[in-house]
Amino acid sequence: MDLPRILAIFLGLWLWSVSAMAGDGLAREDGVRLLDTCRLAKDVINGADMDPAARADAALCIGFVEGFLWGHGWKAWRTGEDMYFCPPEGFGYSQAVPALVSYLEAHPDRLIQRAHLLLFSALSSKFPCAN
Repeated sequence: MDLPRILAIFLGLWLWSVSAMAGDGLAREDGVRLLDTCRLAKDVINGADMDPAARADAALCIGFVEGFLWGHGWKAWRTGEDMYFCPPEGFGYSQAVPALVSYLEAHPDRLIQRAHLLLFSALSSKFPCAN
């Protein structure tokens, strides 16, 4: 992993933790804000160069998605319960963000919902578990 991506992850996690102290951060924002920040994150993942403010918004999405993935994975491990979505081995934000953006663009009617629900729906839709 190259240094700019490591810095983007660190910045995203830091922004996410700071925003969490001030409230709920991106998780309780609506889908419009989620889509805006995650489109920028998708551009960062694809190597786009952007101004610092846009990069900070992109990092907010990356931190939110990465925190969500780790949180759900940890909960499943800790409780011994199955996850509600089953991503492939080695899955991370670089695969989750494009899947989330695609889901949000395909379901514009859902953009009024909160970000954490939309991310959960996108991952459950894209990576369903075989029962």
